[in-house]
Amino acid sequence: MPSVEEERFDPEDKETMPVAWFELEKEDVFHLKNLYKLVYEWFNMNGFNSTDTPKDDKIEKLYWQRILPNGNAEHHIWWRTEKIPHGNNYYKYAIKFDFQTLNMGKTEVVNRGQKMSTNKGDVILRCKAFLVLDYNRNWRDHSVLKLFYNLWKRYVFRDNIEHLKADLWVTTYKLEDVIKQYLNMKTPHEMQKSFHPELGV
Repeated sequence: MPSVEEERFDPEDKETMPVAWFELEKEDVFHLKNLYKLVYEWFNMNGFNSTDTPKDDKIEKLYWQRILPNGNAEHHIWWRTEKIPHGNNYYKYAIKFDFQTLNMGKTEVVNRGQKMSTNKGDVILRCKAFLVLDYNRNWRDHSVLKLFYNLWKRYVFRDNIEHLKADLWVTTYKLEDVIKQYLNMKTPHEMQKSFHPELGV
């Protein structure tokens, strides 16, 4: 099992604000690779990039796999991604997204009269979204601006902060709805149409 990861987005940092969180678990027949591609493409299409290199789509920070005695597999996959809304130099969206699989094996199903390879097992998806303020530390580390920073944040930036928190909240739960739709899970949120046809099951 992988070692404990150093927190990339620290919710204890007063400039990092937790906004939304969800966890989904599904134990059934589904196509793991297509689920992986679905979520990856969603991040890409919605403007999220690597936390290490701006405009880089390499968001995967960990890929760990263990083959079990029965031939099935367990996985831990960590994605760390961020988005600068409207090119802003003060606000940033940051998302941690983790895959975990248990006893994931290969199987076949018949779809429209044809046999298709797919997977069967348990997948757990965890997502945490944060709004990061002053991500370049232009205010906090400035000899003069830091003296007024808390006042500006409370009175001048307040409406922007609340607007962006709401936008990130909606964005995060749109991702949850897309995943639930793919996995045929019930959702209280308005369902989005899939942006590409499903492959396999």
